[in-house]
Amino acid sequence: MRVIVVGAGLAGLTCAKVLAERGTEVTVFESSDGVGGRVRTDEKDGFLLDRGFQVYFTAYPVSKRHLDHRALDLKPFDPGAIVCRGSKRNVLSDPVRDPKALVPSLLSDAGTFPDKVRTLRLVVSSISQRAETAGELEGADSSSLELLRSYGFSERIIDDFYRPFYGGIFLDRSLATSSRVLRFTLKMLSTGKTAVPACGIGEIPKQLAARLSLDAVRTESPALRLLWDGERVAGVETTDEQHEADAVVMATDAPTARKLTGQATPEGSVGQLCAYYAADGVAGGKKIVLNAEDGGFVNNAVKISAVAPLYAPRGKHLLSAVALGWFDLPDEEIYRRGIADVTRWYPEADLTPLAIYRVSYAQFPQPPGVHEELPENRASTPGLVLAGDYTEDSSINGSMLSGEKAAGEVMRA
Repeated sequence: MRVIVVGAGLAGLTCAKVLAERGTEVTVFESSDGVGGRVRTDEKDGFLLDRGFQVYFTAYPVSKRHLDHRALDLKPFDPGAIVCRGSKRNVLSDPVRDPKALVPSLLSDAGTFPDKVRTLRLVVSSISQRAETAGELEGADSSSLELLRSYGFSERIIDDFYRPFYGGIFLDRSLATSSRVLRFTLKMLSTGKTAVPACGIGEIPKQLAARLSLDAVRTESPALRLLWDGERVAGVETTDEQHEADAVVMATDAPTARKLTGQATPEGSVGQLCAYYAADGVAGGKKIVLNAEDGGFVNNAVKISAVAPLYAPRGKHLLSAVALGWFDLPDEEIYRRGIADVTRWYPEADLTPLAIYRVSYAQFPQPPGVHEELPENRASTPGLVLAGDYTEDSSINGSMLSGEKAAGEVMRA
């Protein structure tokens, strides 16, 4: 059996890995110059720059089946966050998992004591369910904001913590995202560690690709159109030739899959703008820094080299600052606004601009009820299978589960 996978992102590579392990002949066609899709890392002047700020949850149930955590050399963040409003900084953390933050967390005015009790209740409720993705969580869905208000959280902690913290995960501070995504993410945060591979987030797809034969992945080979045998998909045409196959797995992002196959996929997108700086004088350690102010430019920032030292050359530090939107601003203005926000929190900071990533399509939108409407892996067209986060949920875990399921559909077909 010969299978073609279009797209060398996490879904496509996971699918190819599973098929290869089952003895299937598989070829992956990738339009760009490397593997990873939206999960890649560049090197510039000794700094490792992820293409947009991304983290990995060690509790992800699916990825643990396919990744070697030890080989990735995962470097964990400290639990919690530093909440900034104006020049004032407050620490919010889990004192059980981060004992050194016990006193600062208790003294923090970013949330009331009842808010912290409510957080514990929400955590217990979230971790009690067995689910491999957000869409598998039971119970009625709502917006994340409605969920938080139903628990009685104060508007202060919603504005100071939940909007910027989950804004960095949802890429939307409005908290309009499905409450299932919030609860599943909270389950991952509470039962494992938040980390990055020592040599960049791009090590994850590289590890998957290493499980394939040397000639299985063909980069700079975009699929131009599908080949047909009657009403059945029979291969793909790339820039160099036509390639026949018994099955084609379309493992691109949702817009590309819709364009090439005509299948219905989620529309719209949410994105992030990530500015990197060589940094001195920024404290914060291994915690994410959150901007509690509405109308601010930076939503969240972190001295990533404090978490994973190899992200910066010896003796230097790397800071990433994430903004939600603002894609049309010129680079100079983006750098200036980022420096203005960070130096308001840390006046001693000395930041030198390095690079900017405008990631306009980082996730598909996930409003309440979206998971019941997502497409199945098996397409309505014979010979065609879909793989991508948009069949599960927008996460590393969702992408890999989709690839795993797509491989199963190929074998069953």
